[in-house]
Amino acid sequence: MTKLQYRGVSYDNATHEHLDSTPVEHTYRGQHFEAPLNHEAAPVDPSQELHYRGHVYHQRAAYAADQVNQA
Repeated sequence: MTKLQYRGVSYDNATHEHLDSTPVEHTYRGQHFEAPLNHEAAPVDPSQELHYRGHVYHQRAAYAADQVNQA
């Protein structure tokens, strides 16, 4: 059993809905897709420069991992 916490409230991830990996047809902004609703996250590229609201920043994987491991 995996216990997670969101805004101070603990919950069990095993009780949440798990999306199916069979492809589903859908249209987004006029483009047709056929892909599963459940997908793996893209790998992180720490050398990639990101832009958000005019600010440039780099992904801080080590810092994010430390924050996750502290919980």
